[in-house]
Amino acid sequence: MKDGLENSFKEALNQFELPYDAQAWESLNKKLSAKKWYQATQIKWSAALVIAIGIAAYFVLPTSTDRSIKETHNKTTTRETNTPTTVTPNQSETSPSSPQRLVDNATNPKGIDPLMSPGFTPPVVVSELIPHSIPLILDQINVQGLPDKAIDYQEPTPSYNGGIAIIDFKNRCQGETLQLEADKRHERMISYAGKELHFSYNESISLKLTEPGKVTLTANTGPYGQFEEVGSLEVYPSPILSITAEHTLNYVDGLPKISCQAESNESLISWYSTYMLSDILGKNTEILAFEKGFAIIEAQVTSINGCKTKEKEMVNIPSDYNLLAVNAFNPQSLDNRNSRFMPFALTIRQTPFKLIVLDPDNGGLIFETTDADNAWDGIDRRDGKLVPSNKAYIWKVVIQHPVAGEKGEYRGTIVRM
Repeated sequence: MKDGLENSFKEALNQFELPYDAQAWESLNKKLSAKKWYQATQIKWSAALVIAIGIAAYFVLPTSTDRSIKETHNKTTTRETNTPTTVTPNQSETSPSSPQRLVDNATNPKGIDPLMSPGFTPPVVVSELIPHSIPLILDQINVQGLPDKAIDYQEPTPSYNGGIAIIDFKNRCQGETLQLEADKRHERMISYAGKELHFSYNESISLKLTEPGKVTLTANTGPYGQFEEVGSLEVYPSPILSITAEHTLNYVDGLPKISCQAESNESLISWYSTYMLSDILGKNTEILAFEKGFAIIEAQVTSINGCKTKEKEMVNIPSDYNLLAVNAFNPQSLDNRNSRFMPFALTIRQTPFKLIVLDPDNGGLIFETTDADNAWDGIDRRDGKLVPSNKAYIWKVVIQHPVAGEKGEYRGTIVRM
């Protein structure tokens, strides 16, 4: 029932048609065919504008080739300002300030500059426009006042660094040390004793001059880093010197001495010591060994070139000097050297003195003398009797004129056997 109703509606709609109106279709067709006047005009002007821009760009804007030709032309014209203008027979006269055109009126009657013509192939530059050959470098500098020839450019020679020359090239002596500070800018080479010693950048130099001869210093200070000689010096030979010292004391004149000798090829010899010396010049000297200890003796010799040589020696001093006095005597001895008491050095030195002997119990004066031949025989001056044996008595000597380095007073003990 429902499906039949729907089919009835569909058939009715499919068979429905509107009545045809021919006049209405005619009116609509006229409206669609009509064109507005301003639409056609706009299209025409747009096309004309595009064509005009293309023509103007073609004739007005030069190509890159034309621009380079014009730049060359302008530069040539500027350089030829002061050069006389050559006029061809068919060329009309122009003012000196107007640029000269490369054109013949016979072949180009309209006088159009070919440099501005489209599609123009640049010609070879006429020699009249470039009277001289100008090198390319002149385009980058001011050429006024320069001669008309190519510039021969050379690399400048670098200035010499004076820091390398802070060296005292005075002559030196064998045995000295040559010391040079580090150099951050140069390598250095030392030629010495048949050898070449290379020192790199920033390396200090410490060279022991062990042999006589010439020392040459070179460094890479040349314009292109080549080695050049900076300076040289001479190493003089050191003088020959040797010393000897006896290691036993001698009392030839009553003083404690140690003999020293020097051998050298030079005559000027100087002596130094931690003890007193009998002489400070010459080949021989003596150490005055008044006190126990170690004596250092040194000799120095100087050559004619000013070179010096030193030698040292050390000597042991076994005991203090005490006038060579004994510590016991026997009045009953048959030997006069042992039967009396007198410091032995006083019998040799022949120097003014005073000898006294004291009792250790009460400090009483037992003996006194100023004569080296008047030795003490053991008698107590207070009672005229022989002092008791095996008892130590105090003695004292005062010297009126002691030698340099010597004390003026000596003390000790003496025992009667």
